[in-house]
Amino acid sequence: MFSKKNKRKITVDKNKYYWSATGDDGWINLYIMNDIPNSPKLVCYFYYHQDEIEFEYDGKIGVKLTNQFVITSYIVRQVIEYGLSKGWEPFKKGKDLRLGHIDEYIDLRLDKNKADLIGDKKSRT
Repeated sequence: MFSKKNKRKITVDKNKYYWSATGDDGWINLYIMNDIPNSPKLVCYFYYHQDEIEFEYDGKIGVKLTNQFVITSYIVRQVIEYGLSKGWEPFKKGKDLRLGHIDEYIDLRLDKNKADLIGDKKSRT
């Protein structure tokens, strides 16, 4: 069993899942699980897809990273479906399925799923 604290809930094909996204150096970690003991988690990663804004300070050029990609239920639903197609069996005992970076296999909707477009000042990752 795992702690449901700080997890979001999503239902896909009448099955209940919990998910959590966390930021890391260079990418976003997404963990998807259910509440059945010893069942395998689905783990994958996404790049931030952030905007780079150049600025000058004290005569030097720097880069500010902003407006990163945000994990939404739209993304999580696709990841669950993708994981199932890759052999993830979330309701049986087994090992976690680690998919690696899957940005190219999911419709990221980068025109809609970025922090400034969602209006979320605080990142959801």
